Amino acid sequence: MFMSIIPNVIATADDFGLNNSVNRAILNCFEKEYINSTSFITNTLYFEESVSLIHENSIIQNIGVHINLAEGKPLTNYIPKHWLDENGNWDVKKINKKINFLNINSKNAFINEIGAQIDKALAAKISIVHLDSHYHIHTLPCFYQLFLDTAKRYKLKLRLAQTYNEGSYIKYLYRKRINNILKRNNTAYSAYFETVDEFLTRRDKFTRAGVVEVMLHPDFDAAGELTDHYDADTMIKWLSFIEKKNNAQ
Repeated sequence: MFMSIIPNVIATADDFGLNNSVNRAILNCFEKEYINSTSFITNTLYFEESVSLIHENSIIQNIGVHINLAEGKPLTNYIPKHWLDENGNWDVKKINKKINFLNINSKNAFINEIGAQIDKALAAKISIVHLDSHYHIHTLPCFYQLFLDTAKRYKLKLRLAQTYNEGSYIKYLYRKRINNILKRNNTAYSAYFETVDEFLTRRDKFTRAGVVEVMLHPDFDAAGELTDHYDADTMIKWLSFIEKKNNAQ
């Protein structure tokens, strides 16, 4: 497995369960040892398919729940309607905001929803080891404590916030603060969480300092080629990096 070639790296494929193409691509990445971790969505129409693939393929490992408060419908019936659109789907524009206020009713509703999405995976007899979220909503100021409390309650590790600067020192300091809280609570899934680009730029520093998680979104394009459905260049760079490491052995 490529972890012996790339020490201290968790390569996580997000969005398992999003659709059939993503499911097949993630299985393919496990088979070719491009990844060693995944997180899957439990409120999609492809949940049963993803569960079957997990049970039929022991190579799919280090499984987490990709909490989805951004697309589709909630599993519970308690979400206040102002967080949903007119069709009862998540309204990501309202939820995925840097500044939001959750009253006690909304907090309890979101806690129940996060738990329901985890419980659905556990009821399907999936062994869960970590937790993260669609669009990194778990790192937002109004949500991170809810996710931290849930991770501790279920004894799961929680994905860190990305720490690269992005031209905003305030954002960098906020993410660093969140990560320090997760680490103090012994819930961090890794020592660092970075994009593929950031990892490739500073990989020597990361791998010397502890485990680093990198994120991919495997999919197949129209030509049947493996890609990343958020950024095709990400998969190209990742596969090139692995190939060079393999050739160097």
